[in-house]
Amino acid sequence: MKLIIISGFLGSGKTTLLLGLVRRLTSGNGCDFVILENEVGEIGIDGVFLEKQGLQVKELYSGCVCCQLAGDLVVTLREIKDVLDPDGVILEASGLAKVESILDTLDRYYGELEGTMVISLADLERFELYQEEPMPFVINQIRYADLVVLNKTDSGDGELTATMAAKLAELNPDAEVIGVSALEGSNLDLVAERLGTWMRTTS
Repeated sequence: MKLIIISGFLGSGKTTLLLGLVRRLTSGNGCDFVILENEVGEIGIDGVFLEKQGLQVKELYSGCVCCQLAGDLVVTLREIKDVLDPDGVILEASGLAKVESILDTLDRYYGELEGTMVISLADLERFELYQEEPMPFVINQIRYADLVVLNKTDSGDGELTATMAAKLAELNPDAEVIGVSALEGSNLDLVAERLGTWMRTTS
């Protein structure tokens, strides 16, 4: 079982991206997934929405999996493996999640995963958030990403997109940066292709 972590600031479009990717991965690659939704609040609104799309959803709320719910994350992953045994789990982390801490928890307490990939979303509409001195949790999300997705490219021109893509590459030179519009579906095929290849080859 493999794990895909989707991180990104509040409102960056994580759920929209997740839905678009799952549709492509399940139809194009024959993979089955369980969605693990982490909501900081007491009610997992996105989880209800995802279930209506026909997806298997587990929820972890009233805390963040990078700190308060780290133990619950490990227990839930073991449950999913034992009961459902999917090809992969997609964890939609809370908007304030510290990716480094999630990876550290998995490394220490759940070594059974066949592979972990981190996708971090950046939001073109919040260009200023990533300039000069970004907030520490934003830097953490980008620096620990295997793939950086620059979302909402439909909301800005090519020059702005290129400028922000360069800034993201500066924060994480090792990650590929792909510009998409999750809402319109543009370039999601490329992201799904990267994930599909990873799902087939990682062990």
